[in-house]
Amino acid sequence: MKIVRNSGRPKKLVAIVTPVARFPVTADEEISLRHLRKHLGAFDRYIIGQRALPREFSDFALKRFPLRYFTDRLAYNRLMLKERFYRAFAEYEYILIYQLDCLVFSSNLEQWCHRDWDYVGAPWLKTTDDPGQGFSAVGNGGLSLRRVSSALRVLQSTKLVEDPAVLADRPGERSKFVHQALKYTPLLKRMFARGKGLLHEFGYHNNARWIARQMVKLNYHEDYFWAFEAPKIMHDFRIPVPREALEFSFECAPAYCFAENSGRLPFGCHAWKKHDPEFWKPFLLRQSELAESAKG
Repeated sequence: MKIVRNSGRPKKLVAIVTPVARFPVTADEEISLRHLRKHLGAFDRYIIGQRALPREFSDFALKRFPLRYFTDRLAYNRLMLKERFYRAFAEYEYILIYQLDCLVFSSNLEQWCHRDWDYVGAPWLKTTDDPGQGFSAVGNGGLSLRRVSSALRVLQSTKLVEDPAVLADRPGERSKFVHQALKYTPLLKRMFARGKGLLHEFGYHNNARWIARQMVKLNYHEDYFWAFEAPKIMHDFRIPVPREALEFSFECAPAYCFAENSGRLPFGCHAWKKHDPEFWKPFLLRQSELAESAKG
């Protein structure tokens, strides 16, 4: 594992973090693990979501978080927007979130770290009904590379994400998340309408933590926060354009993404069994292939 320096302190470059809600894992999750072990077996790898690991997972370390964060998708999204989660990996420059519906096809994870992005995941399509309309934004969190220090910088920020005066005067410029939060919270709506002073008087700040909480309550995925809100909070928050993120990961419409990526596989993919599993079938590692690789 390479060491990098940040703020005068040596850090490890990257760790893989895999949420596992229960054991035993399914057959499809076993396939995901085969790809992870074959291509990224040389990296530090952690499982979250358990109190103990079975013997067959002895090649992983366990990082404990309260099990309440793994009861459902809403709880998991809440954890991914918590400072405590990123502080737990503060010895690393980056973490790679690798959920067990992912596949990875390359060991070039260090190269992606050296591209110096703060966040990268698969690009989202404008519409899944017509992929030819192209991509809208980056990126999906199921397989995502995240710079730990930048995530902490965003979540610890006390900067106002939206100026309350602007929200009151020009509601069309509201963040869509703030707009929905206010729509369902009459007290906050009145506070915003009366301006910045009253908002601060109540001690309720329109900052990163507030936005994150509202997004979870409104059932948004946590990756929407990193894609759309984090750059408002940290103006130098670096996310690649969809074309470059396509080299990192596919999610929906993999055949279209493959063609748009010049007929090349990405570093990895997310939700392979959900989105056109027939496309991915030729690229799946079989148990026998993994055994042969281990012998070699």
